[in-house]
Amino acid sequence: MKILHLQYPMYKDLNRLDYFTLCVLVELFEQRSATVAAARLQTTQPKVSRALTSLREVFQDELFLRQQYGMVPNQLAETLYPMAKGIIEKYQELSATLSKTLGNSREINVAAQEHLSPILMAALHQARIETGQDFSFHLHPWTADVQKQMSQSQLDYCLAINPVPSNNIDHQPIGEINQFYLVSRKSHPIHDSPLNLDSLFDYPVALMNYSMSGPKTHRMEAFAAQMNLPLSVSMKSTDLNLILDHIENSDSIGFLASVMIKPAVDKRHNIECRDISGFFSSQGGSSKERPSYFLHLQNAKTMDGEFTRCLAENLKKRFEENR
Repeated sequence: MKILHLQYPMYKDLNRLDYFTLCVLVELFEQRSATVAAARLQTTQPKVSRALTSLREVFQDELFLRQQYGMVPNQLAETLYPMAKGIIEKYQELSATLSKTLGNSREINVAAQEHLSPILMAALHQARIETGQDFSFHLHPWTADVQKQMSQSQLDYCLAINPVPSNNIDHQPIGEINQFYLVSRKSHPIHDSPLNLDSLFDYPVALMNYSMSGPKTHRMEAFAAQMNLPLSVSMKSTDLNLILDHIENSDSIGFLASVMIKPAVDKRHNIECRDISGFFSSQGGSSKERPSYFLHLQNAKTMDGEFTRCLAENLKKRFEENR
């Protein structure tokens, strides 16, 4: 039988390439910024700079060139990147195996708007049971900065509508939001006459800012502009309860989408809810011209693939149940 003898690397300096240093190489290559790399690695910029110095000394090459809009990798850095990325992924697999063996609980950071949190948390707990993962969950409030927080590894999962593509974030489509409701107080005069475009825009409108990252035009604002109709916005908020409080105590009306909206509205006895999905689908041109809205599960690419797939499937089931 032939015996294989393991040999140490030819270059002793390779021993200086620890896990953190390789992570710095990967993050600098992907982010083109030492500041962003430090934020994603949850460390300081001086530590990133020291790691880059080590990389340059080991490979006797600059690797990254500082330019006006960031750090640009040279040819050697492009060669090293996939190898370093592969080593990190294998290390993370080892870490996950060790965590399971020792029974250590890992905290998962998730974000969702308040009215979507029940289906997200239920799906998370079910996915934990089905995969046997010992995770704990930290629920964060949804803000317009979730995309940035995801890219900086401050969040592991979030629910978003029509998210912007990102190299560091994966997207799992959950379902299309295609049901819309007119919400108002029960004694509102809008109920005294047939619904038409003129009466619809006679009153102030409270708009729900859904889980959309960055400056996005609300569906009703786009529709009003397309139809050349006046739109008076009384308030905007990502908080469903604040929207409903305002509608309940004013002449404002609201246009709200499905997915956990209806249960929250039904709990309020002084608010009336009318399904107007068909009304808007018959207005303003073809369906191709109307914007589409899809709910997505966003996850950091470092998250366990099996758990993410299980979580997405559970979310799809709950999405359909609450349509």
